[in-house]
Amino acid sequence: MNRIVFFLFFILVLAGCTQQEIKEGQVYVVKDDNSHEEQAGDMLNIEGRIPFQKYVNQSLVDQYNSNRILLTISPDGNEMYIMEKFEASSLSHVIMGDPDEKVRIIKEDIATKDQKIVIENIPFVSKVLWNTEGNMVAFGGGGKLTVYDVENNNVLMNEKLAQDTITNFFWSPVNEDKLYSEQPNLANGSIYYLASQKKVEAYETREETYYKGKLDSNYYYGTKWDLTGGDINTVILDKQGKIIKVLTQGRFRDAYQKSLLVVGETGFGLYYIRDINSLDEMIALTEEYVYDVKFVTNGEIAYTTKADDIDTNLFYLHIVDNSGDYLKKFKVYGGSVAVLPDGNSGYISGPEWQQVDFVQNKLVQQNTQTKDYEADDLHKIYATIRGAMTTLYDFELKGEQNWNSLKKYFKNTQLPEQWAYLDMEIMFKEKANRSLAEAFSTYMIKIEMKSYDINSMSDGASITIGVDTKNYYGGSNTMDYALELIKSEGNWYVIGFSTFPYSTLRKEIEEIIQETVDNIQLGKLFSGKLESKEINIGQIQFWRSGKPHLAPNIESADSIRVLLQVTNQGKEEIYKLVLEKVNQSYFEPVKLTKENLSSL
Repeated sequence: MNRIVFFLFFILVLAGCTQQEIKEGQVYVVKDDNSHEEQAGDMLNIEGRIPFQKYVNQSLVDQYNSNRILLTISPDGNEMYIMEKFEASSLSHVIMGDPDEKVRIIKEDIATKDQKIVIENIPFVSKVLWNTEGNMVAFGGGGKLTVYDVENNNVLMNEKLAQDTITNFFWSPVNEDKLYSEQPNLANGSIYYLASQKKVEAYETREETYYKGKLDSNYYYGTKWDLTGGDINTVILDKQGKIIKVLTQGRFRDAYQKSLLVVGETGFGLYYIRDINSLDEMIALTEEYVYDVKFVTNGEIAYTTKADDIDTNLFYLHIVDNSGDYLKKFKVYGGSVAVLPDGNSGYISGPEWQQVDFVQNKLVQQNTQTKDYEADDLHKIYATIRGAMTTLYDFELKGEQNWNSLKKYFKNTQLPEQWAYLDMEIMFKEKANRSLAEAFSTYMIKIEMKSYDINSMSDGASITIGVDTKNYYGGSNTMDYALELIKSEGNWYVIGFSTFPYSTLRKEIEEIIQETVDNIQLGKLFSGKLESKEINIGQIQFWRSGKPHLAPNIESADSIRVLLQVTNQGKEEIYKLVLEKVNQSYFEPVKLTKENLSSL
């Protein structure tokens, strides 16, 4: 048994280290050719459970549509819980990544039709679980968890739950008010005690194994966190917390009878175990970042990954049969899947909720991203930002130099000088070897709009965005960027990173820079290096020097990088002048060089 677990782990690590591409539509079987037969004690003589409800009255379900989704029916059969769009917006603040539309949850009495709003202004709900007594229900999605007390008609611990980003959860099988959670960087996150309103952090509890899913009435799935080595294993355990069987490394995602789905520890990679009693085979479905994955009717699998078209914020919905064979692939608007209680159909998140028929494996409405968004500037700006930031991060994280995308999304402009194209060009040339050495096979990126100002008179726009990235090995990074864009011949281009051309503070700094350049030409600075040379001030860019990065706003900048055009013996050269902040209103020159132009 231990050899099998070790071998599965070795395969996962090997796939990451070699960065071998797992192609969609292919079945990859992870198999130990030298594996021994499982010992009798390892065999679980169980059938597992089918996690779907059968409807007593189908007409109750048929009355709902893509704006009102049935999430669950209470265990006593008296109430329905419905998800409804809370706000209708033609444009999300999410430029790239899983859309963050807001919803409300409504409780409806099946007999009287009386309705009550449980909660509103929460993200799209993709998972619903009842506790053991059926008196509390938890709704999760978009990193948000809501717990509703059915008997007292109120939401529990909402403020404390809002403090955490919760990606998965499960109720204790023996304690009706105890809830285990998972967070993006913690497979075993906080534990919540609803009755006492107490939250216990992972480091505060001695519980190394968290419950994550139900196998049958006696056994459960969990994740065991090895506090010494840091490994996360998906295991089978009983109600007392005793580990019955170690299955594989990775995070539990869903179960159907004796079948199991796990993702890699960082969310990249999806692996399917058809029978937990046959661990010598495991099917690798993808190496991409998996936004959501569910078992659906007849044990088939539905999962989402990011689509490869950077001009649009689309996703792929993949459907795989219970043998691991590929069935269908659709482009859809969102990355989250809400499966209806019977497992036969579901809805995809996004600006429009799309219904999926899992029996016939088809989209009920086949207009995926053929929707003709009104051709306004903000939609076009979104597309440019997606393309520009993907070009940047494909280079930074994968070592890819996409010169075609560079020309498509970046430009240099004058008055004032803004040289985003040149910035990227210099970066491609100076950092190429470093980027190739540190390249990853894949990464996840989310881009959110923080502020924007479109100047229709000048065909320009100032945009502030937040960018979150995560790579295959768990490394993550969060950065804010201030972008300047310009419209040219109907298309938008990024022309400046952190240049702030309309800031009044910049006007004061321009005077300091001009004075500095005058002194350089007079030979008073930098040992007369450029004395008497013709110097033109090029792009002025604002940085934060603590961890060198472009400043998200001019007020936070403590360093300035100025690119100078210097004419030397009839030849034009680019120099970098760096100034550092001395006090609130003054920057002093500290560096003048032709080397490492892409950094401070």
